[in-house]
Amino acid sequence: MAFRMVISTDNWRPDWWGIEKCFQRIRDLGEKHVELTTATGYNLLEGLGFSPYISVDDDPYIIRDLLRKYGLELASIDCDYPIWSHHSIDVLNKTIVFGDMIGCRLYITTDSGNYPPGRSDEEWFRIIQYHFECVLPVAERHDAVIAIEPHGYLTTKPDALWRLVTQNRSQRIGINFDTGNSFIAGQDPVAFLEQVKDRIVHMHIKDVSETLARALRGEETGIASSEVALGGGVNAENIQRCLDIMAATGRDIPISPEAGGDRLMRPSIEWLRRCLQARGHRLA
Repeated sequence: MAFRMVISTDNWRPDWWGIEKCFQRIRDLGEKHVELTTATGYNLLEGLGFSPYISVDDDPYIIRDLLRKYGLELASIDCDYPIWSHHSIDVLNKTIVFGDMIGCRLYITTDSGNYPPGRSDEEWFRIIQYHFECVLPVAERHDAVIAIEPHGYLTTKPDALWRLVTQNRSQRIGINFDTGNSFIAGQDPVAFLEQVKDRIVHMHIKDVSETLARALRGEETGIASSEVALGGGVNAENIQRCLDIMAATGRDIPISPEAGGDRLMRPSIEWLRRCLQARGHRLA
């Protein structure tokens, strides 16, 4: 079993970096595996080179060529659009087809903190189940796995997340476990992960600052990234215990450190590497 370090371009969203600058920085940090964030349509900031997002309506070979230029490999694509929305069908299907052309097999999605009013939880479960039924044929054709991230009203509840990933009866739906989102939502990340570990295929590793935890824990369902370098917040011990649990499963798991901005990236990566080494976990 081994962990694999994956660096998300979304970490540089606070810095307003374009995709090529992110790729260059990932290479300079000595890393190789990349997680992209995608959207549909076109965005002015992306066109001007100030956004780390890419459009799935653009030519995927542009990204393929940039990855080759910097000696990087694509590990996953974050294509979040709330899975309660019918738009999530189009977003996932387009991204899976786009990603297959540049060798991606893993796609991350989630829900949101607030759902439209007027429906019961049971109705939302059935709606989301239908949305995935519309996506799974595309996932089958393109050999894709979809990972649901705890980041919203249903997904940050362990029982609800388990139902969401199992109700379609497909092994192509798994979990991208997020240590920071589960914590800020008021859950115990370690207990949460223990309950869902058998379906985890990818992890986002976030710490949480003490100030943010005091202000928002139990009030929000997720955070964009850690406001402190990994290891410098109140979630550091939980992160280490979560890594121990996943190491014991014997499976290969991509892990993506998420911290807000370039100044936090090197210390976050270094802390995560030291943590794995000290606990005897192998990093591929």
